[in-house]
Amino acid sequence: MRGPILAILAVALAAAPARADSRKQEFTDFTTPLPVARGDRLVIGIVGGWERWDNPTRAIRRTAIAVKRKRLPGVHVETVENHSLELAEELVRKAFDFDRNGRLDAGEAAQAEVILYGQSLGGRAALRLSRKLHEWGVPVPLLVTVDSFGRDSYEVPPNVRRAANYYQREHLYIKGAPELRAADPSKTQILLNRKLTFKKRDEVEADEHSWLQRFFLDEHARVEYLPEVWEEIEKMIVETAQARPAAPALH
Repeated sequence: MRGPILAILAVALAAAPARADSRKQEFTDFTTPLPVARGDRLVIGIVGGWERWDNPTRAIRRTAIAVKRKRLPGVHVETVENHSLELAEELVRKAFDFDRNGRLDAGEAAQAEVILYGQSLGGRAALRLSRKLHEWGVPVPLLVTVDSFGRDSYEVPPNVRRAANYYQREHLYIKGAPELRAADPSKTQILLNRKLTFKKRDEVEADEHSWLQRFFLDEHARVEYLPEVWEEIEKMIVETAQARPAAPALH
């Protein structure tokens, strides 16, 4: 099974538009002030495949732009390539290093708030980043995964307060992870594990994908073009970002 999946991904990625992989993302591409003000929140979207982090036609970046345009006070929004998680980790460390001593201490980590969302390989990457933040003691008030793909337990760490998962199982090989599970249900609320379907929905087009991507990725690509899904995700991000930050635990 692994061979056909890799072959499909190789063909589809090779057919991606040049703009999707024209330059490797660098840390200087981020616009978030370093450090942010105490009480500020960071939203990080993680793109799938070999998509470029700033491609405005793709759903993760589109959502980031939509949230940015709301100009929410104290909310900073960035997108990251799933194979560049080290950049996201560096961003979190520097964003909440309030005393500028070059490291994120326990007190600073407890005051941080990072909202994560990702699609396809970016969904798995968002989950992995949430685990790294758990090691650091950084709270994640919201984690959203969309048709996550790749080997993983899909277990959500206890630093995540709320999590939501959207997936499809209709593609022949590339099937989204059907369930997020809380490592500690007393700490993490799983909002939904929602199955998406494209039966009788041939009108859902994936215009921004090449014809080879549409042919080989099909339902996996079409997830990107369900406005009701992305509008709901945007709403969850905005409501979470606007909510009153939880008070850090006292030690």
